[in-house]
Amino acid sequence: MNLERARARPSGHAVFFLVAGMAYLLLVAGGIFPFAQDDVVKALIKAALLGASVFYLLLFGVQRSVVIPVGVFMFVGLFIGFSALWRTENLGFAVEKIDGAVLCPAIVAMLFHRASLELGEDDFRVLFIAFSCAVLVLTVAYKFQFGFFERDVRFFLNGPIVYGWLMGLCGVLSFHLWRARRRIFFLVLFLCFVAALIWTESKGSIFAFGAAISFYFVFSFRRNLKFSIAVVAAAGVFYFFFLDGFVDALNDSRLSAIGRIFSGELAEADDGSVGTRLVLVDLAIQNFKDNPLFGIGLGQFSFNEYVYPHNQHVELFAELGVFVGIAHVFFVLASFYRARLVNKSIILLFAMAASSSGDASYLRFLYTFCLLSFAPLEPQAVAASWPSRIRRALRPAGSA
Repeated sequence: MNLERARARPSGHAVFFLVAGMAYLLLVAGGIFPFAQDDVVKALIKAALLGASVFYLLLFGVQRSVVIPVGVFMFVGLFIGFSALWRTENLGFAVEKIDGAVLCPAIVAMLFHRASLELGEDDFRVLFIAFSCAVLVLTVAYKFQFGFFERDVRFFLNGPIVYGWLMGLCGVLSFHLWRARRRIFFLVLFLCFVAALIWTESKGSIFAFGAAISFYFVFSFRRNLKFSIAVVAAAGVFYFFFLDGFVDALNDSRLSAIGRIFSGELAEADDGSVGTRLVLVDLAIQNFKDNPLFGIGLGQFSFNEYVYPHNQHVELFAELGVFVGIAHVFFVLASFYRARLVNKSIILLFAMAASSSGDASYLRFLYTFCLLSFAPLEPQAVAASWPSRIRRALRPAGSA
């Protein structure tokens, strides 16, 4: 590592903790473009996050290994997005989707990549989890004040869906860190994040997390026969001795719909969530069949009070057509193929979560980790930051 990079590197973990916080809050805010909605407070927050992120990346350098995939992604994404604007009647919503699906993951991926290269991937993941824990504590305090088990009360910064996704992400990262470092502390954090995920009562998030953590478990412990046998035995004990009581406890909960989904016995009470989503997806598929080449237009889906079909994959096909839809599927599959195990699990988490809720702007979660799979972390791939060149030019003659 050369002297310039050593001097440009921030000292201590405090800066990296702030970078982790910026990444978390960008995912929360849903983008970086401050004029994509009428909410003045949210616009100011986005502007502040954008300024802080750009300042960090310019000051400490942007890596060549991430510039190319992010640059190609932004060029293609912005070209598709802006080309579709002429057909939309909801310009603000369309711009918000472009912001969330293209600009936000590009910035977050660069933040993750730069900090991981400087600090180490797992060390930066620890700081991301630490920031998430701080938000979790504030969320618990907020919910105690305004309604702990009231799902209509916000989970501090977000609604239950986005918060459930973030808790699922932190759950996968915590399990990975426990597996990598064998510290019981991370297993405790894993259980806390799982409890927070269940607390949201977000069925899609729970399904997606279950699939992601199962995938990680199977491919991580496949060579550890004793541990695998112990987990299978524990699952058998739960099934034969505790499952009935667990199901009975969920009878008055939104989560009871999970059992009805598996049994195919959806009740009338499920019409507000599961049933409605099935209708919306069917309508989006019909929109695609009617306009297969270029879709109905970005932000043009509408059915009663709903303005997106709660399935982001189908939404892309319906609004932007078959070419964009296939490109999206290929990008996700190629990213999954290239990624290492923990990022494979996270891509699976958000790909499945995208099938049950959110509009296209929520693709920021999935696309962030897809981009990271194309950005290797070799130190030799780091480009010198332009501020380092300025400091070198201003350094007194004869100084080391």
